[in-house]
Amino acid sequence: MCADANAPAQDEQKENTGSAATDGTTLSAAAPLCHTIYRTINVCVDLQTATSKLTASIATFALLLGLALPMSSQAQSPVDLGVRGGLTQATFYGDDVNSNDFRPGFTGGVFLNYQVNDAFAVQPEVLYSRRGTKNHNSAAGNDIRVRQDVIEIPVLLKLSAPTAPVTPRLYVGPALGFITNSEVDGADADDSFTDVDFSGVVGGEIAYALNKGPLSEIAVDGRYNLGLANLGDANNFEDVRTSAFTGTLSLRFDI
Repeated sequence: MCADANAPAQDEQKENTGSAATDGTTLSAAAPLCHTIYRTINVCVDLQTATSKLTASIATFALLLGLALPMSSQAQSPVDLGVRGGLTQATFYGDDVNSNDFRPGFTGGVFLNYQVNDAFAVQPEVLYSRRGTKNHNSAAGNDIRVRQDVIEIPVLLKLSAPTAPVTPRLYVGPALGFITNSEVDGADADDSFTDVDFSGVVGGEIAYALNKGPLSEIAVDGRYNLGLANLGDANNFEDVRTSAFTGTLSLRFDI
């Protein structure tokens, strides 16, 4: 009787034990799955974080690049190379000069323009000029023609107005000249003149900005050279100086 009375209780205990074992087995089997899901979620979160950081980095780089490109396009070299050529009207003046007329000639050469700032620039030049004068000799009843070939080196200080693309400029500076040849009526006259000239230059130009490839500017220039040194040899002329008007066309190139 007692054994029979305890049988249902034992069966219930076995059933509960079997159920608990089943639940434990189920939890044990579910643990790897939960761990996998957890790792997957973490991977997704890490991937999202990395993607966000990458997107932010790309956006920052694009912003910096967008700011840098205009700055780099504006950061141009302050030095330009130029060429110029044109015509001169020159004569002599001084105590030993009478009845001299202007004589046409030509000039041409190269220059470097260094832009100190938007308003000021320094421009050294190397020019070849053919100049001279025509003197009317009333006693002989004819004209005496003087011709000189000169290598000129002006150094100009230029002042610009901020009115691009058309820019007017004024300039002033000294010019050193080396007289390589002197002729009077076609005959050699090197012994009658000195080899070095010194003059002051004043003038202006009107420039137009092109910015087409390396060609940055075209300009029309007008200047006046006033000789400050005596050109005559002491045994021939005591006071002979040059005076010349020059008009040129110039082109400037970025370098």
